[in-house]
Amino acid sequence: MWAFTIKNKITAALLLFTVLCLVMLTNLQEQRMVTHINKAVTSLYEDRIVVGNYILQLSNHTDAILTLLHESSSNSTIKAIDIQLDQIDRLNQLYDKTILTETEQRNFSAFKVLCLDIKTYNNANNITKALESAKKADHILDTLSSIQVEEGKSKLDEVLSMTNTSNILSYIEIVILIIISILIQILVLSSKAVITKKEQTSNHRLN
Repeated sequence: MWAFTIKNKITAALLLFTVLCLVMLTNLQEQRMVTHINKAVTSLYEDRIVVGNYILQLSNHTDAILTLLHESSSNSTIKAIDIQLDQIDRLNQLYDKTILTETEQRNFSAFKVLCLDIKTYNNANNITKALESAKKADHILDTLSSIQVEEGKSKLDEVLSMTNTSNILSYIEIVILIIISILIQILVLSSKAVITKKEQTSNHRLN
């Protein structure tokens, strides 16, 4: 009987140790998950939402250049286009500091080259070539805008996936803890039954 009680105690201790390990592993996993989620959300804001605003401003400046090129080729127009290009260059430097995908980097590099072409043709008063480059640059901005939407959705899906995984792990942890709690309760009740039976046997012998 005593050996059976010791066995129950050892089993209970192992189950409690399992609970402790499970809680520690779950906490570590949740900490890693939170870190990944924070990085994904930060990237979603800094590399997608903020960049989307950059693209909008770049598009506004490009549209202004197209309008100026269609109006006239006077010295004042050339200067006005140079001012717009300076603003574009400032935004390009900010854009360049963000994390770009391979496709995004390729398109953005092409956009910067076209901006240099516009400046060169504008200063040479070559309206036709400047207008052609400006139209291509405007088209690339549309492509970059589409990339932002796709990448933003991808980041959002990543965050949702990690959140769902965290919820599933929490549910699994709860189920395992409930099962272990039931097993421990069974062991406790079993030990009480053994002790009670032993006491009854002792009392019977005394009688």
